[in-house]
Formats: sequence, C-alpha cells, structure tokens
Amino acid sequence: MSNHISNEDWISRLYQEMYGRMFTYATSILNDRTLAEEAVQDAFCILCIKVDEVIEKENPNGWLMRVLQNVMRNMNRQRTTMNRLIMTSLQVENLEEILVYDEEDVDILYGDVSARADFQLLKRVVLDNYSMLEAAEEFGITVDACKKRVQRMKQFLRKKFQISKT
Repeated sequence: MSNHISNEDWISRLYQEMYGRMFTYATSILNDRTLAEEAVQDAFCILCIKVDEVIEKENPNGWLMRVLQNVMRNMNRQRTTMNRLIMTSLQVENLEEILVYDEEDVDILYGDVSARADFQLLKRVVLDNYSMLEAAEEFGITVDACKKRVQRMKQFLRKKFQISKT
C-alpha cells in the first residue's frame, strides 16, 4: 500500500475493483441476487474490521474472495439449519408439502421468520434440545412465557406452510 493512501480510500478502491466480480460469483453460487448482494456486503464488512491485517497481505483480492466463500457457506448452513428446524418443529409426516419449494422459494418463505426473536427461542428448544427452563433462563423470561412463545412460533410456521397439527 502507498504510504499516503488512507484505509478508507484503499477499501473504496478494492470495492470498486471487486464488487462486480464478487456479486457475479455469489449470484452464480446462491442463485439469488438479494442473497448475493448480502453476502458481498458481509464480506466487505469483514474487510473493514480487519483492514489493518488485510492491507499488508500479498493478495487482498484472493483473501476477499475466500471471505466471500466462507460467508456464502455460512449462509447455506443457516438455511439448512432453518430447514431442519421447520421439519422437526412441525413434526410433519408428509414432507412433500414443504419439499416442493425450491431454494429460492424457501428463502422467500423463511425471510420473515429468521428475524423473529421467537424463532431463536424455538431453535434452542427444537434443534439444540434445550429444556423449556434452560431456554427461558437464556432468554431471561419465565418458563410459561417460553412455552407460549414456542407454541406461538409453531402456530406461525404451521400457518405459513398451511399444515394441520399432527
């Protein structure tokens, strides 16, 4: 790096040089322009945090592409976890009702779910096998409130997938 260029200018130049290439790559892997944009932005956020370390690297472009790959891998892992949570929490016998959705549909369907605090609570109980007491303590709520929130999220998911209680 030149002695007179600021970190912000360096990041800006790297962004201008790499954004298009990274977005195209992420779109081809994720098959979703919105997720691709999010992945690229996340990679640049990581760059901003580690700029002092990365600026000295011999190949910052390669480093940035590896970060993007890791971000996309994490996104796919989260989607897989969410799929498993939906299947487990609803205890669906006939999985065809849900599995007919392709990856893009799943992202659209789950988009509003993952942001909900109750979803995180349900994830603890269903996927992480927390007891209601353990989950309640982690979230700083009563056991009754925990049970109610888990019940409410299950109802929400059933309604979202239009699945009757089994």
